[in-house]
Amino acid sequence: EIESTTIFERSGWAVESVQRVGEKLQGVRPHKERFEVKVPWLEHFTAFTAPGKFIYVSRRLLEMCRDDEMAAFVIAHEIAHHDLGHLDIFPEWLPNLTGTAIAPLLTIFYRNLETVFYGPEKESAADKYAVDLCMEAGYDIEKCLSFFDVLEKFALDIGDLDIVFGPDESDEELDKHADWVTRLRIWWFKIRRGYLPIRDRRQMLIKYLKETSKGIT
Repeated sequence: EIESTTIFERSGWAVESVQRVGEKLQGVRPHKERFEVKVPWLEHFTAFTAPGKFIYVSRRLLEMCRDDEMAAFVIAHEIAHHDLGHLDIFPEWLPNLTGTAIAPLLTIFYRNLETVFYGPEKESAADKYAVDLCMEAGYDIEKCLSFFDVLEKFALDIGDLDIVFGPDESDEELDKHADWVTRLRIWWFKIRRGYLPIRDRRQMLIKYLKETSKGIT
């Protein structure tokens, strides 16, 4: 359905990149359980997945990835949503829908459910899982995390300070002992944006790597 309304890369560096990275990330995964990475021409700098075997990374986002490590983190994050069961929220009958109007309907349905059910906690879990996948595949994890530098630069270029820095209290985003006003402001930020601030996402991963002795000093 997506291919009926969107142009996809069929050859060239972008396809070669995602195929190379996808194979390396899934080297120990049985072939029948592997995900196929597609490169759609979309206006947005985005990556996403849905029920099924496909992961989508837009051509524009790939252009921002300076090396395979950055692309690996993006793809691994989407694989994580599957492996962690985050897509179990979707009804089993969803893939059986057909018809000319289904593609835009599924897009609206999916994007709204994604915002409500994924949330910052699941996105953070997917970040950590992606780090583990990248390390297991032999990627340089510091280069993988440099993807957040690209995200931050892009956000600052378009004036989106909110997603970079978050609320003033964002250092306490996962502190259960924060006062109720702080927790309310952070809750509202999470509802609006769906992710933790970019700097907090990166810092949480660095903390995770240090705590688990996985390569960051």
